[in-house]
Amino acid sequence: MKQLLKQTVYRLFRPALRDVLDRLEALQPLIEQASRLESQNASHAHQLTEVKSALADTARRVARIEQRLITGAVWRGGLSGCAVDQTGMPVPEMTAKYHAELAYWEAVVRRDSIPTWGMPFDDVFAIWQRVRLTELGEFLELGQGDAAFESLPAWARERRALEIGSGPFPALALMHWARAFAVDPLAEGYITEQLTPTKAHAAEIAFIAATGESIPLPAHTIDLVVIENCLDHVENPAAVMHECRRLLRPGGLIWLLVDLMDYRDNMHPNPFSEQSIKSLVTTTGFEVIRDRVNDHKSHPAAYGEYRVLARVMN
Repeated sequence: MKQLLKQTVYRLFRPALRDVLDRLEALQPLIEQASRLESQNASHAHQLTEVKSALADTARRVARIEQRLITGAVWRGGLSGCAVDQTGMPVPEMTAKYHAELAYWEAVVRRDSIPTWGMPFDDVFAIWQRVRLTELGEFLELGQGDAAFESLPAWARERRALEIGSGPFPALALMHWARAFAVDPLAEGYITEQLTPTKAHAAEIAFIAATGESIPLPAHTIDLVVIENCLDHVENPAAVMHECRRLLRPGGLIWLLVDLMDYRDNMHPNPFSEQSIKSLVTTTGFEVIRDRVNDHKSHPAAYGEYRVLARVMN
């Protein structure tokens, strides 16, 4: 029990956890009682159980607060920076993950680490994002192929859009929107390292350093949320989907793509199957307008991808 208490108090040294200190202080009499009870006979077992339960409850509270700090952690600085929580304190458990992702983008953008492209990063991603937006136009029934893409700008000009986990080159950068936001915990790193594109409408995108679980924008102000191959990277996919629902206006749309795979690692803590992603969409307040599954994949361990256009339910 003493070891449990030491571990709990050690975790409380983080400034953002001060709100549970009062809870621990209130437990002090129970802790002292527990020490006495441990040296007495078994007739006090019930009382000892109550004390242990109170300590376990406090530990759970600490864990929940720590999880909020992790899901709100963002990157500060360039490649030599680190992840910090809402109070500005370093979050080592997220620094390694974010640094690996930022280093990947730096290699791809600046040093063309995929030589088979045969062209600069901006040009390659412009092609890929055009393909994705063309499919959006088709799902919106604006036409087929090039006609769908060419019809999309008129639709986009009337709408406020937000992309979560955008990377340095958001899909939204190919269109002029009424307003456009790119939310990414690495946003400051992209800008510091000068990885964002200079072509198309990229200058119109407002990058926001935030996680998809906690986006600093007012509710019901967005018409379209785009999540391109990002949801398996986040710490809490359900929280991201609920945040999308909060931000979207009545009838607002979510345009979502995920790899389908069983593989899990630090960069992909929440892989999806077709069944689990469909369940997440419908249980977080969205109705499917159109979806599809094919064998294309971004991650080598994936076996396919799922694409959906869904509408927020009123």
